[in-house]
Amino acid sequence: MLPGHSRAAAVGRRSVLVGLTLFPLAAKAAAVAVDGPLAEALRGAGIVPEAVVWSPLVTLTAPAIADDGAAVPVTVGLGAESEVTRLHLFAPANRRQVLTSVEPLSDLVRPVWRLRVRLSKSQTIAAVAQLRDGRVVGAMAEVRVTVGGGCRS
Repeated sequence: MLPGHSRAAAVGRRSVLVGLTLFPLAAKAAAVAVDGPLAEALRGAGIVPEAVVWSPLVTLTAPAIADDGAAVPVTVGLGAESEVTRLHLFAPANRRQVLTSVEPLSDLVRPVWRLRVRLSKSQTIAAVAQLRDGRVVGAMAEVRVTVGGGCRS
């Protein structure tokens, strides 16, 4: 603390610095316009595309390049403070656009799902979580299926 400055002023500066550090995360959690097949898939699952906030609260991990579209490993995780009522995983370029839709068994465990999915071609997949407080948050990942891969369904 500098001479002549109160402790309250030091805490205020620290709060401002922490706020500025977290600003990119808050800016990243903005609504992104969704259209095309993904918007149709969301509407088909009863989710308003404009209500989804693409947030770092949801993590979607998938390989950038998949050699075989028949078994693409995907991991979906949610922040500890989230109370998920339902989680959806979408592949809008597939014939069946909703890959899975699950309800967690307990609020006591931080939800993390690991699964393998089929992708018919290169596309952007999306994980969307409906939270107990009414928010809808999600994450997207681009997966490129190489020439030798892909499924026929």
